[in-house]
Amino acid sequence: MNRRSQAACAWAGLVGAALILAGLLVADYLPPPRASWTTAHIAHFYRDETDRIRAGLLLLLLASCGWGTLVSVVSVQLARIEGRRPVLAVLQGVSGAATYVLIVLYGTILAAAAFRPERPAEDTQLLHDTGWFMAFLAAPPFVVQALAVGAAILVDRSARPVYPRWLGYLGLWVALLLLPGTILLFFHTGPFAYHGIISYWIPLFAFGGWMLALSVGALLAARADTDAPNVPTVAVDPRSPATTAG
Repeated sequence: MNRRSQAACAWAGLVGAALILAGLLVADYLPPPRASWTTAHIAHFYRDETDRIRAGLLLLLLASCGWGTLVSVVSVQLARIEGRRPVLAVLQGVSGAATYVLIVLYGTILAAAAFRPERPAEDTQLLHDTGWFMAFLAAPPFVVQALAVGAAILVDRSARPVYPRWLGYLGLWVALLLLPGTILLFFHTGPFAYHGIISYWIPLFAFGGWMLALSVGALLAARADTDAPNVPTVAVDPRSPATTAG
């Protein structure tokens, strides 16, 4: 039963990753509104695309459940690597809970912007900017999570590793790719603005690809899980007393 629940959580992660992307497409956030747009332009966007934005964000919020389930199964599987004191697994779970909340807040705040498009344009712009900050300015928890997952995978020296080592290196690269987005606060135009390639496009596809890879890794780990402890490989000296006794 435990393996089935792990597999179900991994599948939910796969479906969630696909539906998050679909939600962004439906909401017309691919490509996203530009940070350089005027207050009137932002308000006009939400008035003209109200129902489309609402539908896309509702889909994104429902799809975010897949991220929550994926965080749970990855935490359980990483704990198998570390044994009695799974510090990295706990760190992944704590930071993963924070990223889950940020994704939900991202969708909720943008939905609030689309809920009353007739409100003053300045209020709509404020909600819009705040929503985008939740996803891309608030990158540090995502970075910590990716580092925790990557480090936990790379320290696994057991005979049957829970995850392949390439997935650990991928986590480190994802952390590196997400971090530059934090400086979007200083830019309205160019690659560092929240619609730019460094702050939006690279983090979006890095995170999405990592979510897919983690889901596949979690699914394979669930299928291989025999509930046996993940014991590190230890070389045995054939001349030791333990091997010669009896």
